[in-house]
Amino acid sequence: MSEKKRVDFSVCGLNLKYFLPFFIVVMVVTYGGFMPTVKIYSNDAGTYMATSFIQTWAFLMAIGGIFFWLGNTIPIVSSYLGGACLLPLFGASLMNHLGLIPEVLVNGAKVWMKGGFQDMYIALLLVGSILVMDRKVLLSATARYMPAILGSQVFALGACVLGGMLTGFGGADGLFYVGAPCMSGGSGGAITTLPALYSSLAGADMTGLAGQFLCYASIANVLAVLFAAIGGAVTEKIPGWNGKGKILKAGSQASEEAMKEVKRPATSANYVNLGSGIFMSLCFYLAGNVLGSLPVLNNIAGLAWTIILAIIVKCTGIIPDEFADNCVYSMNFALKALLPMLIAGIGICSLNITDLTKFFSLGVLVVIVLGVLGAFIGAIIFGRLAGLYPYEAGITAGLCCCNIGGSGDIAVLTAGNRMNLLAFASISTRIGGALMVIWIGLLYPLFMR
Repeated sequence: MSEKKRVDFSVCGLNLKYFLPFFIVVMVVTYGGFMPTVKIYSNDAGTYMATSFIQTWAFLMAIGGIFFWLGNTIPIVSSYLGGACLLPLFGASLMNHLGLIPEVLVNGAKVWMKGGFQDMYIALLLVGSILVMDRKVLLSATARYMPAILGSQVFALGACVLGGMLTGFGGADGLFYVGAPCMSGGSGGAITTLPALYSSLAGADMTGLAGQFLCYASIANVLAVLFAAIGGAVTEKIPGWNGKGKILKAGSQASEEAMKEVKRPATSANYVNLGSGIFMSLCFYLAGNVLGSLPVLNNIAGLAWTIILAIIVKCTGIIPDEFADNCVYSMNFALKALLPMLIAGIGICSLNITDLTKFFSLGVLVVIVLGVLGAFIGAIIFGRLAGLYPYEAGITAGLCCCNIGGSGDIAVLTAGNRMNLLAFASISTRIGGALMVIWIGLLYPLFMR
């Protein structure tokens, strides 16, 4: 008899035996009338009560952590639907909809989320995702791989505009509100970065779009996996279009070696380094906001300037790697420790579960299919022109820009039997997602005002 695969329980870094007593404490405090609260004064809402940060954090970590673990544990949901992010978002929202979360705790979550926690998370994520790249990787990617990413994005943006026009959304809405969330650097970009960017550009709170955007990104992820499998089978029959796992054509082996990502520790035992990374990431974000507020320069959003500054700093080596790596530690801290509670907070504060039926339609599917297909075709064409094998360029520079992030990259590459190209996929997710945010930051003011 074959041994059944064991499911390991791990929430907040604890196994079930040790997590359960702490979870019970949180639940007793939450539903037993023991929650610590504070009085909030607001010009708009008057005076109201909200839970303190201690209670808010503990509840969001517990609930978000459980849903996050479930999303990672359920195979199909985890691999193809972005379950690790999907379940905390919709699970917390459903709990709120059913009245399972006390109003004072909902208020506490809103104070915490609206008070800048989401912006802090975005700063740690964006800066770290760029500084994690090896300088040689960035420079080599710019010379050979970046044209494939840029070509892919141009085709994808054009296809989304076309899809919006064909389905009645309108080109601009099809691009910004259906297509762009599928190509913004994974689920994190869809549920945090884009809503924050649109909020700053439009001058109105658009964080409620998070659930809608994640829904669209999950659909794109499934399509990317499907196109990877189909594209591999088709290109194997076309001479010169499939590198059998090699992305750079003959004569480019030295470049391929240069683009291998240098391994570095994901974290540090020195907590001063972690604090340094948090501090620098927040300062990058603040500097981006300054540039985004200056005359002429304000045509580019502050969030996009943050990305540009990080790329410049990494490529020029102004900040030595020994210090830049600190931002990598803070990014991984955000991803490993803060992501479940962030998503649960977004679910409680920004997602109305009754609106979910409005998110999906045949028109939405048409726009997303055209966008993902455009990204795939654009990467194939421009990759071939840059001396890359078309299929390998298409699957990495194209399809890995249209998924839910790291787990999406793995799903796409597995479908194409190209796991050896994970470093290239990482470039697409990190740098490609950042570039898409810059594209959107530039185009949104031109078409949506």
